[in-house]
Amino acid sequence: MSGLRLVLVRHGVTDWNREGRFQGHLDPPLSDVGRTEAALVGTRVAADPDLRPARIVSSSLARAFETAEAIGAACDVAVEADPRLIEIGQGDWEGRTHAELEAADGERYRAWRDAVGIRQPPGGEPLDAATARVTEVLAELGRGRSTATPTGSPTDSPVCVVSHGGTLRILARLIFELPEDRPWALDVDNASIGVATRSDRTGTWRVDRWNDTGHLLGVEPTHVDELEGRPQAL
Repeated sequence: MSGLRLVLVRHGVTDWNREGRFQGHLDPPLSDVGRTEAALVGTRVAADPDLRPARIVSSSLARAFETAEAIGAACDVAVEADPRLIEIGQGDWEGRTHAELEAADGERYRAWRDAVGIRQPPGGEPLDAATARVTEVLAELGRGRSTATPTGSPTDSPVCVVSHGGTLRILARLIFELPEDRPWALDVDNASIGVATRSDRTGTWRVDRWNDTGHLLGVEPTHVDELEGRPQAL
């Protein structure tokens, strides 16, 4: 293998995903379906030599960490928790559904819903702050160092990164050098797999796959909380 390979996995589905409820920094667990999805993505990753990770680094939030643990169990790899990979904070609207906001916070909700480009709920984590923490993780992975002990020994590839829809969109923007508004048009389904490989020679990245949910087809529905072109809630 020539260069660092990142296997990017979004967590399995939660009840809040099904309800269209903003999650952000709050910590709902996987639903029963989400646990099935996590097991399926673990089996898929473990069976493919191009995907089977030497390391697994996960958001510390339960929905991602549970997904990472299922992958780790299938691959016999320990999971490293990194709080810098948590979801983008959703401010005042965390824990609330679209229907609740339409009724109780209608003016601000409609302005958010109808806005073009990047949308952040009132009081949400600044995207610059979320981008800064994700940038730190990517830099450490790029140096081949443990995110927990960045001065330690170089680590092997592939590295599986388990995170969230918003955070993975930020990571995609950094890797693929996309304009700031472009990643929000990327689909990132629950328990999906993306793969990016960096050339040792040029330092540039290529997309090997994105939003691959082949392991879920015919088993669980995908595209649960996504509308074409933009996420409903993070």
